[in-house]
Amino acid sequence: MSKAIKGTILCLHGYAQNGPVFSAKASGIRKALKKIGYHTVFVQGSLKIQKADLPFEVPPSENSEDEFDYRGWWQPNDDYDLQPALDAVKKYYEEHGPFIGIMGFSQGAGLAAVVCNKYAEIVGQPKASEELKFAIFYAGFKLKPQKYQKYYENKIKLPTLHIFGELDTLVSPDRAEALVESCENATVLKHPGGHFVPNTKDLIRKEIAWVENVLSESKENPDSKKDEDKELETLSEEVGKMGVA
Repeated sequence: MSKAIKGTILCLHGYAQNGPVFSAKASGIRKALKKIGYHTVFVQGSLKIQKADLPFEVPPSENSEDEFDYRGWWQPNDDYDLQPALDAVKKYYEEHGPFIGIMGFSQGAGLAAVVCNKYAEIVGQPKASEELKFAIFYAGFKLKPQKYQKYYENKIKLPTLHIFGELDTLVSPDRAEALVESCENATVLKHPGGHFVPNTKDLIRKEIAWVENVLSESKENPDSKKDEDKELETLSEEVGKMGVA
Protein backbone atom coordinates (compact mmCIF):
# COMPACT_ATOMS: atom_id res chain seq x y z
CA MET A 1 0.00 0.00 0.00
CA SER A 2 1.52 3.33 -1.07
CA LYS A 3 1.94 6.13 1.43
CA ALA A 4 -0.48 9.05 1.08
CA ILE A 5 1.13 12.18 -0.34
CA LYS A 6 1.12 15.01 2.21
CA GLY A 7 2.12 17.65 -0.31
CA THR A 8 4.03 18.44 -3.48
CA ILE A 9 7.27 20.43 -3.69
CA LEU A 10 8.15 22.42 -6.82
CA CYS A 11 11.83 22.06 -7.81
CA LEU A 12 13.68 24.51 -10.07
CA HIS A 13 17.04 23.48 -11.54
CA GLY A 14 20.15 25.57 -12.13
CA TYR A 15 21.60 27.05 -15.31
CA ALA A 16 22.77 24.50 -17.91
CA GLN A 17 20.87 21.68 -16.20
CA ASN A 18 17.35 20.34 -16.66
CA GLY A 19 14.64 18.72 -14.56
CA PRO A 20 15.96 15.13 -14.66
CA VAL A 21 19.52 16.26 -13.90
CA PHE A 22 18.41 18.25 -10.85
CA SER A 23 16.34 15.27 -9.72
CA ALA A 24 19.45 13.08 -9.89
CA LYS A 25 21.76 15.57 -8.21
CA ALA A 26 19.24 16.19 -5.42
CA SER A 27 18.54 12.48 -4.98
CA GLY A 28 19.40 12.53 -1.28
CA ILE A 29 16.87 15.14 -0.20
CA ARG A 30 14.35 13.92 -2.80
CA LYS A 31 14.35 10.39 -1.38
CA ALA A 32 14.29 11.67 2.21
CA LEU A 33 11.27 13.86 1.47
CA LYS A 34 9.52 10.94 -0.20
CA LYS A 35 10.03 8.83 2.95
CA ILE A 36 8.09 11.35 5.03
CA GLY A 37 5.31 11.67 2.45
CA TYR A 38 6.28 14.56 0.18
CA HIS A 39 6.33 14.39 -3.60
CA THR A 40 8.84 16.42 -5.63
CA VAL A 41 8.27 17.65 -9.19
CA PHE A 42 11.16 18.94 -11.30
CA VAL A 43 10.30 21.62 -13.84
CA GLN A 44 12.05 21.97 -17.19
CA GLY A 45 13.62 25.42 -17.65
CA SER A 46 11.94 27.76 -20.11
CA LEU A 47 15.23 28.62 -21.87
CA LYS A 48 16.92 26.10 -24.17
CA ILE A 49 20.67 26.77 -24.10
CA GLN A 50 22.81 26.32 -27.18
CA LYS A 51 26.28 24.78 -26.88
CA ALA A 52 27.92 28.06 -27.85
CA ASP A 53 26.34 29.76 -24.82
CA LEU A 54 27.43 27.18 -22.25
CA PRO A 55 29.94 28.28 -19.55
CA PHE A 56 31.93 25.08 -20.13
CA GLU A 57 33.18 23.01 -23.06
CA VAL A 58 31.20 20.01 -24.28
CA PRO A 59 32.90 17.23 -26.27
CA PRO A 60 31.35 16.71 -29.72
CA SER A 61 28.80 13.91 -29.88
CA GLU A 62 28.99 11.28 -32.60
CA ASN A 63 25.23 10.95 -32.58
CA SER A 64 23.18 14.13 -32.80
CA GLU A 65 20.30 12.33 -31.08
CA ASP A 66 22.46 12.09 -27.96
CA GLU A 67 22.66 15.86 -27.61
CA PHE A 68 22.05 16.92 -24.01
CA ASP A 69 19.05 19.16 -23.42
CA TYR A 70 20.70 22.08 -21.61
CA ARG A 71 18.19 24.37 -19.95
CA GLY A 72 18.07 27.52 -17.87
CA TRP A 73 15.65 30.24 -16.81
CA TRP A 74 17.45 33.22 -18.36
CA GLN A 75 20.77 34.05 -19.96
CA PRO A 76 23.25 35.32 -17.34
CA ASN A 77 23.71 38.80 -18.79
CA ASP A 78 22.81 42.31 -17.59
CA ASP A 79 19.54 42.65 -19.49
CA TYR A 80 17.74 39.31 -19.30
CA ASP A 81 13.98 38.84 -19.42
CA LEU A 82 12.55 37.10 -16.36
CA GLN A 83 8.98 36.88 -17.64
CA PRO A 84 9.30 33.59 -19.61
CA ALA A 85 10.55 31.89 -16.43
CA LEU A 86 7.65 33.28 -14.39
CA ASP A 87 5.20 32.18 -17.09
CA ALA A 88 6.66 28.65 -16.96
CA VAL A 89 6.16 28.49 -13.19
CA LYS A 90 2.57 29.69 -13.57
CA LYS A 91 1.85 27.07 -16.25
CA TYR A 92 3.35 24.33 -14.09
CA TYR A 93 1.25 25.46 -11.14
CA GLU A 94 -1.88 25.27 -13.25
CA GLU A 95 -0.99 21.74 -14.37
CA HIS A 96 0.55 20.27 -11.20
CA GLY A 97 -0.25 22.57 -8.25
CA PRO A 98 -0.89 23.31 -5.49
CA PHE A 99 2.57 23.21 -3.92
CA ILE A 100 3.43 23.02 -0.24
CA GLY A 101 7.05 24.02 -0.80
CA ILE A 102 9.51 25.21 -3.40
CA MET A 103 13.14 24.16 -3.82
CA GLY A 104 15.76 25.56 -6.17
CA PHE A 105 19.45 25.33 -7.01
CA SER A 106 21.60 28.29 -8.08
CA GLN A 107 19.71 30.15 -10.83
CA GLY A 108 16.65 28.10 -9.92
CA ALA A 109 17.01 29.23 -6.30
CA GLY A 110 17.20 32.85 -7.44
CA LEU A 111 13.99 32.32 -9.38
CA ALA A 112 12.39 30.47 -6.46
CA ALA A 113 13.00 33.44 -4.16
CA VAL A 114 11.30 35.80 -6.61
CA VAL A 115 8.37 33.40 -6.95
CA CYS A 116 8.01 33.09 -3.17
CA ASN A 117 7.69 36.81 -2.64
CA LYS A 118 5.00 37.32 -5.28
CA TYR A 119 3.61 33.79 -5.36
CA ALA A 120 -0.13 34.46 -5.58
CA GLU A 121 0.42 37.18 -8.17
CA ILE A 122 2.76 35.05 -10.31
CA VAL A 123 0.61 31.89 -10.35
CA GLY A 124 -2.60 33.90 -10.68
CA GLN A 125 -4.35 32.44 -7.63
CA PRO A 126 -5.23 34.85 -4.77
CA LYS A 127 -5.15 32.11 -2.11
CA ALA A 128 -2.03 30.33 -3.38
CA SER A 129 0.18 31.94 -0.72
CA GLU A 130 -1.80 30.11 1.96
CA GLU A 131 -0.75 26.78 0.40
CA LEU A 132 2.99 27.49 0.23
CA LYS A 133 4.68 26.76 3.57
CA PHE A 134 8.45 26.82 2.97
CA ALA A 135 11.33 27.23 0.52
CA ILE A 136 14.78 25.63 0.28
CA PHE A 137 17.53 27.46 -1.61
CA TYR A 138 20.75 25.69 -2.61
CA ALA A 139 23.47 28.17 -3.64
CA GLY A 140 20.78 30.80 -3.96
CA PHE A 141 21.36 34.46 -4.72
CA LYS A 142 19.55 37.76 -5.10
CA LEU A 143 18.99 38.98 -8.67
CA LYS A 144 21.11 42.01 -9.58
CA PRO A 145 19.21 43.99 -12.28
CA GLN A 146 17.52 47.10 -10.92
CA LYS A 147 14.27 46.32 -12.73
CA TYR A 148 13.83 43.19 -10.59
CA GLN A 149 14.43 44.83 -7.21
CA LYS A 150 10.66 45.25 -6.89
CA TYR A 151 10.57 41.58 -5.94
CA TYR A 152 12.57 42.38 -2.80
CA GLU A 153 10.73 45.51 -1.64
CA ASN A 154 9.15 43.39 1.08
CA LYS A 155 11.04 40.61 2.81
CA ILE A 156 10.03 37.02 2.10
CA LYS A 157 7.90 36.03 5.09
CA LEU A 158 7.93 32.33 4.27
CA PRO A 159 10.35 30.17 6.32
CA THR A 160 13.43 29.69 4.11
CA LEU A 161 16.39 27.34 4.35
CA HIS A 162 19.60 28.55 2.68
CA ILE A 163 22.27 25.93 1.95
CA PHE A 164 25.57 26.87 0.36
CA GLY A 165 29.12 25.61 0.11
CA GLU A 166 32.02 27.34 1.81
CA LEU A 167 34.11 26.69 -1.32
CA ASP A 168 31.50 27.91 -3.82
CA THR A 169 33.27 30.09 -6.41
CA LEU A 170 30.21 30.71 -8.61
CA VAL A 171 27.92 32.29 -6.01
CA SER A 172 29.94 34.67 -3.84
CA PRO A 173 29.24 34.92 -0.09
CA ASP A 174 27.93 38.48 -0.44
CA ARG A 175 25.38 37.43 -3.08
CA ALA A 176 24.27 34.50 -0.94
CA GLU A 177 24.03 36.75 2.12
CA ALA A 178 22.01 39.32 0.17
CA LEU A 179 19.31 36.70 -0.39
CA VAL A 180 19.41 35.64 3.27
CA GLU A 181 18.88 39.26 4.30
CA SER A 182 15.87 39.45 1.96
CA CYS A 183 14.11 36.77 4.02
CA GLU A 184 12.35 37.42 7.31
CA ASN A 185 12.57 33.87 8.66
CA ALA A 186 15.82 32.46 7.25
CA THR A 187 17.91 29.54 8.46
CA VAL A 188 21.41 28.99 7.06
CA LEU A 189 23.25 25.69 6.65
CA LYS A 190 26.79 25.58 5.27
CA HIS A 191 28.69 22.62 3.89
CA PRO A 192 32.46 22.27 3.24
CA GLY A 193 32.05 21.99 -0.52
CA GLY A 194 31.52 23.97 -3.68
CA HIS A 195 28.68 24.75 -6.06
CA PHE A 196 26.44 21.69 -5.79
CA VAL A 197 23.54 20.13 -3.89
CA PRO A 198 25.10 18.18 -1.00
CA ASN A 199 23.86 14.65 -0.34
CA THR A 200 25.57 13.90 2.97
CA LYS A 201 23.35 12.05 5.44
CA ASP A 202 24.01 14.45 8.30
CA LEU A 203 23.00 17.51 6.30
CA ILE A 204 19.93 15.81 4.85
CA ARG A 205 18.80 14.86 8.37
CA LYS A 206 19.01 18.51 9.36
CA GLU A 207 17.08 19.60 6.26
CA ILE A 208 14.31 17.09 6.97
CA ALA A 209 14.19 18.17 10.62
CA TRP A 210 13.78 21.77 9.48
CA VAL A 211 10.99 20.87 7.03
CA GLU A 212 9.09 18.85 9.63
CA ASN A 213 9.51 21.58 12.23
CA VAL A 214 8.25 24.27 9.85
CA LEU A 215 5.23 22.22 8.80
CA SER A 216 4.47 21.32 12.41
CA GLU A 217 4.45 24.99 13.38
CA SER A 218 2.31 25.90 10.36
CA LYS A 219 -0.49 23.70 11.67
CA GLU A 220 -0.88 26.16 14.57
CA ASN A 221 -1.68 23.33 16.92
CA PRO A 222 0.00 23.93 20.31
CA ASP A 223 -0.49 20.30 21.37
CA SER A 224 1.39 18.99 18.33
CA LYS A 225 4.65 20.51 19.55
CA LYS A 226 4.43 18.54 22.79
CA ASP A 227 4.15 15.30 20.84
CA GLU A 228 7.23 15.89 18.67
CA ASP A 229 9.77 13.11 18.65
CA LYS A 230 12.82 13.78 20.85
CA GLU A 231 15.16 13.19 17.93
CA LEU A 232 13.37 15.86 15.89
CA GLU A 233 13.82 18.34 18.74
CA THR A 234 17.54 17.56 18.88
CA LEU A 235 17.93 17.96 15.12
CA SER A 236 16.00 21.22 15.16
CA GLU A 237 18.40 22.54 17.80
CA GLU A 238 21.31 21.52 15.57
CA VAL A 239 19.77 23.46 12.69
CA GLY A 240 19.42 26.51 14.90
CA LYS A 241 23.08 26.36 15.89
CA MET A 242 24.10 26.46 12.20
CA GLY A 243 22.86 30.03 11.96
CA VAL A 244 19.53 31.81 11.91
CA ALA A 245 19.06 35.18 10.25
